[in-house]
Amino acid sequence: MALPKLNEAPKYELTVPSTQKKVKFRPFLVKEQKVLLIAHESKDRRQMLNSMLDTVKACVEGEDIDNLTTYDIDYIFTNIRGKSVGEKVEMIFKCEECDHENPYEINLDDVEVSKGESEKVVKLTDDISVKVKYPGYRNILSNDKVLNMTSAGEAFIDLTMLCMESIMTNDQNILLKDEPREEVEKFIESMSAQQFQAISDFVQKMPSMTYQAETKCTNCESDIKRTLQGVDDFF
Repeated sequence: MALPKLNEAPKYELTVPSTQKKVKFRPFLVKEQKVLLIAHESKDRRQMLNSMLDTVKACVEGEDIDNLTTYDIDYIFTNIRGKSVGEKVEMIFKCEECDHENPYEINLDDVEVSKGESEKVVKLTDDISVKVKYPGYRNILSNDKVLNMTSAGEAFIDLTMLCMESIMTNDQNILLKDEPREEVEKFIESMSAQQFQAISDFVQKMPSMTYQAETKCTNCESDIKRTLQGVDDFF
Protein backbone atom coordinates (compact mmCIF):
# COMPACT_ATOMS: atom_id res chain seq x y z
CA MET A 1 0.00 0.00 0.00
CA ALA A 2 1.34 3.43 -0.95
CA LEU A 3 1.92 5.76 1.95
CA PRO A 4 0.25 9.18 1.91
CA LYS A 5 2.26 12.29 0.99
CA LEU A 6 2.50 15.17 3.44
CA ASN A 7 2.89 18.96 3.18
CA GLU A 8 3.41 19.27 -0.58
CA ALA A 9 0.72 21.90 -1.27
CA PRO A 10 1.63 25.63 -1.18
CA LYS A 11 0.28 27.36 1.93
CA TYR A 12 1.65 30.91 1.80
CA GLU A 13 1.91 33.83 -0.60
CA LEU A 14 4.51 36.54 -1.18
CA THR A 15 5.24 39.30 -3.68
CA VAL A 16 8.40 38.98 -5.80
CA PRO A 17 10.33 42.26 -5.30
CA SER A 18 11.47 42.90 -8.90
CA THR A 19 8.20 41.97 -10.66
CA GLN A 20 5.60 42.63 -7.93
CA LYS A 21 4.06 39.32 -8.95
CA LYS A 22 2.37 37.26 -6.24
CA VAL A 23 3.54 33.64 -5.95
CA LYS A 24 2.56 30.77 -3.69
CA PHE A 25 5.07 28.71 -1.73
CA ARG A 26 5.33 26.00 0.88
CA PRO A 27 7.86 25.49 3.70
CA PHE A 28 10.82 23.27 2.86
CA LEU A 29 10.57 19.62 3.84
CA VAL A 30 13.07 17.30 5.50
CA LYS A 31 14.45 16.22 2.12
CA GLU A 32 15.29 19.84 1.23
CA GLN A 33 16.50 20.69 4.73
CA LYS A 34 18.96 17.79 4.59
CA VAL A 35 20.48 19.11 1.35
CA LEU A 36 20.71 22.63 2.80
CA LEU A 37 22.49 21.39 5.92
CA ILE A 38 25.01 19.35 3.91
CA ALA A 39 25.72 22.35 1.69
CA HIS A 40 26.15 24.64 4.72
CA GLU A 41 28.58 22.22 6.34
CA SER A 42 30.61 22.04 3.13
CA LYS A 43 31.36 25.82 3.27
CA ASP A 44 31.44 25.64 -0.54
CA ARG A 45 29.67 28.70 -1.94
CA ARG A 46 28.71 27.01 -5.22
CA GLN A 47 27.13 24.09 -3.38
CA MET A 48 25.35 26.43 -0.97
CA LEU A 49 23.86 28.56 -3.75
CA ASN A 50 22.78 25.51 -5.74
CA SER A 51 21.04 24.04 -2.69
CA MET A 52 19.25 27.35 -2.09
CA LEU A 53 18.12 27.55 -5.73
CA ASP A 54 16.93 23.93 -5.69
CA THR A 55 14.97 24.60 -2.51
CA VAL A 56 13.29 27.69 -3.95
CA LYS A 57 12.46 25.81 -7.15
CA ALA A 58 10.91 22.95 -5.18
CA CYS A 59 8.89 25.17 -2.84
CA VAL A 60 7.56 27.89 -5.16
CA GLU A 61 4.64 27.22 -7.45
CA GLY A 62 4.61 28.27 -11.11
CA GLU A 63 7.69 30.51 -11.25
CA ASP A 64 10.82 30.21 -13.39
CA ILE A 65 13.47 31.01 -10.78
CA ASP A 66 16.22 31.29 -13.42
CA ASN A 67 14.59 34.53 -14.58
CA LEU A 68 14.62 36.07 -11.10
CA THR A 69 17.30 38.37 -9.72
CA THR A 70 19.61 37.45 -6.88
CA TYR A 71 17.70 39.68 -4.47
CA ASP A 72 14.40 38.04 -5.50
CA ILE A 73 15.82 34.63 -4.62
CA ASP A 74 17.28 35.91 -1.33
CA TYR A 75 13.91 37.32 -0.34
CA ILE A 76 11.94 34.22 -1.37
CA PHE A 77 14.37 31.87 0.38
CA THR A 78 14.19 33.97 3.56
CA ASN A 79 10.40 33.68 3.55
CA ILE A 80 10.58 29.93 2.94
CA ARG A 81 13.12 29.54 5.74
CA GLY A 82 10.94 31.62 8.12
CA LYS A 83 7.85 29.50 7.50
CA SER A 84 9.89 26.29 7.74
CA VAL A 85 11.86 26.64 10.97
CA GLY A 86 10.74 29.97 12.42
CA GLU A 87 11.01 33.69 11.74
CA LYS A 88 13.53 34.32 14.55
CA VAL A 89 17.28 34.11 13.84
CA GLU A 90 19.80 34.18 16.68
CA MET A 91 23.05 36.02 15.91
CA ILE A 92 26.18 36.96 17.83
CA PHE A 93 27.62 40.48 17.59
CA LYS A 94 31.13 40.97 18.98
CA CYS A 95 31.68 44.32 20.69
CA GLU A 96 34.47 46.30 19.03
CA GLU A 97 35.42 47.88 22.37
CA CYS A 98 35.74 44.86 24.66
CA ASP A 99 35.32 41.81 22.35
CA HIS A 100 32.34 40.61 24.38
CA GLU A 101 29.98 38.41 22.35
CA ASN A 102 26.40 39.68 22.47
CA PRO A 103 23.38 37.61 21.43
CA TYR A 104 20.97 39.35 19.10
CA GLU A 105 17.65 38.14 17.72
CA ILE A 106 16.32 39.15 14.29
CA ASN A 107 12.74 38.68 13.17
CA LEU A 108 12.87 37.84 9.46
CA ASP A 109 9.49 39.52 8.98
CA ASP A 110 11.30 42.83 9.63
CA VAL A 111 13.85 42.32 6.85
CA GLU A 112 13.17 44.45 3.78
CA VAL A 113 14.45 44.58 0.21
CA SER A 114 15.87 47.95 -0.80
CA LYS A 115 14.12 49.57 -3.76
CA GLY A 116 15.62 50.07 -7.20
CA GLU A 117 15.14 49.67 -10.94
CA SER A 118 15.39 46.07 -12.14
CA GLU A 119 16.58 47.16 -15.60
CA LYS A 120 17.64 50.32 -17.40
CA VAL A 121 18.91 51.61 -20.73
CA VAL A 122 22.15 53.57 -20.34
CA LYS A 123 22.97 55.96 -23.17
CA LEU A 124 26.71 56.01 -23.94
CA THR A 125 26.68 58.08 -27.16
CA ASP A 126 24.04 59.46 -29.47
CA ASP A 127 24.11 56.17 -31.38
CA ILE A 128 24.98 53.54 -28.77
CA SER A 129 23.18 52.49 -25.59
CA VAL A 130 23.51 49.53 -23.24
CA LYS A 131 20.58 47.72 -21.68
CA VAL A 132 21.47 46.61 -18.16
CA LYS A 133 19.55 44.39 -15.77
CA TYR A 134 20.38 42.64 -12.54
CA PRO A 135 21.61 39.05 -12.85
CA GLY A 136 20.26 35.88 -11.35
CA TYR A 137 22.19 33.31 -9.35
CA ARG A 138 22.53 31.08 -12.42
CA ASN A 139 24.58 33.91 -13.96
CA ILE A 140 26.65 34.22 -10.78
CA LEU A 141 27.32 30.49 -10.71
CA SER A 142 28.70 30.65 -14.25
CA ASN A 143 31.39 33.17 -13.24
CA ASP A 144 34.04 32.03 -10.75
CA LYS A 145 35.40 35.56 -10.20
CA VAL A 146 32.02 36.88 -9.07
CA LEU A 147 31.14 33.69 -7.21
CA ASN A 148 34.30 33.50 -5.11
CA MET A 149 35.25 37.22 -4.94
CA THR A 150 38.98 36.39 -5.00
CA SER A 151 39.69 39.88 -6.35
CA ALA A 152 37.20 42.66 -5.64
CA GLY A 153 38.27 44.66 -8.70
CA GLU A 154 38.05 41.77 -11.16
CA ALA A 155 34.80 40.56 -9.56
CA PHE A 156 33.18 43.96 -10.03
CA ILE A 157 34.19 44.12 -13.70
CA ASP A 158 32.75 40.66 -14.26
CA LEU A 159 29.59 41.54 -12.34
CA THR A 160 29.22 44.58 -14.58
CA MET A 161 29.53 42.30 -17.61
CA LEU A 162 26.83 40.03 -16.18
CA CYS A 163 24.53 43.03 -15.81
CA MET A 164 24.98 44.10 -19.44
CA GLU A 165 22.23 42.39 -21.45
CA SER A 166 22.56 44.01 -24.86
CA ILE A 167 24.19 46.79 -26.88
CA MET A 168 21.67 48.89 -28.77
CA THR A 169 22.52 50.91 -31.89
CA ASN A 170 20.23 52.71 -34.32
CA ASP A 171 19.61 49.51 -36.26
CA GLN A 172 20.76 46.63 -34.02
CA ASN A 173 20.13 45.06 -30.64
CA ILE A 174 23.17 42.83 -29.93
CA LEU A 175 22.60 40.27 -27.17
CA LEU A 176 25.87 39.96 -25.27
CA LYS A 177 25.21 36.38 -24.14
CA ASP A 178 25.73 35.41 -27.79
CA GLU A 179 29.04 37.29 -28.08
CA PRO A 180 32.54 36.02 -27.13
CA ARG A 181 33.73 37.21 -23.73
CA GLU A 182 36.81 38.77 -25.37
CA GLU A 183 34.64 41.02 -27.51
CA VAL A 184 32.60 42.18 -24.51
CA GLU A 185 35.82 42.93 -22.61
CA LYS A 186 37.12 44.98 -25.54
CA PHE A 187 33.86 46.92 -25.63
CA ILE A 188 34.13 47.75 -21.91
CA GLU A 189 37.80 48.69 -22.24
CA SER A 190 36.91 51.12 -25.04
CA MET A 191 34.62 53.11 -22.74
CA SER A 192 35.58 56.41 -21.20
CA ALA A 193 35.64 56.63 -17.41
CA GLN A 194 32.36 58.55 -17.49
CA GLN A 195 30.64 55.97 -19.71
CA PHE A 196 31.74 53.08 -17.50
CA GLN A 197 30.63 55.01 -14.40
CA ALA A 198 27.13 55.37 -15.84
CA ILE A 199 26.86 51.58 -16.02
CA SER A 200 28.67 50.82 -12.76
CA ASP A 201 26.33 53.19 -10.89
CA PHE A 202 23.49 50.84 -11.80
CA VAL A 203 25.49 47.82 -10.63
CA GLN A 204 26.38 49.43 -7.30
CA LYS A 205 22.73 50.24 -6.60
CA MET A 206 21.62 46.62 -6.88
CA PRO A 207 18.76 46.09 -4.39
CA SER A 208 19.36 43.67 -1.55
CA MET A 209 17.85 42.46 1.68
CA THR A 210 18.91 44.88 4.39
CA TYR A 211 18.49 45.17 8.14
CA GLN A 212 19.88 47.80 10.50
CA ALA A 213 20.72 46.16 13.83
CA GLU A 214 21.32 48.31 16.90
CA THR A 215 21.97 47.16 20.46
CA LYS A 216 24.24 47.76 23.43
CA CYS A 217 27.04 45.56 24.67
CA THR A 218 25.88 43.75 27.81
CA ASN A 219 29.42 43.95 29.19
CA CYS A 220 30.60 47.55 28.60
CA GLU A 221 27.36 49.17 27.33
CA SER A 222 29.00 50.44 24.14
CA ASP A 223 26.69 50.97 21.17
CA ILE A 224 26.73 48.17 18.60
CA LYS A 225 25.49 48.89 15.10
CA ARG A 226 25.49 46.41 12.23
CA THR A 227 24.15 46.61 8.69
CA LEU A 228 23.18 43.16 7.46
CA GLN A 229 22.95 42.88 3.68
CA GLY A 230 22.26 39.87 1.49
CA VAL A 231 21.31 36.34 2.42
CA ASP A 232 24.85 35.42 3.55
CA ASP A 233 24.63 37.88 6.44
CA PHE A 234 21.41 36.40 7.80
CA PHE A 235 22.20 32.67 7.84
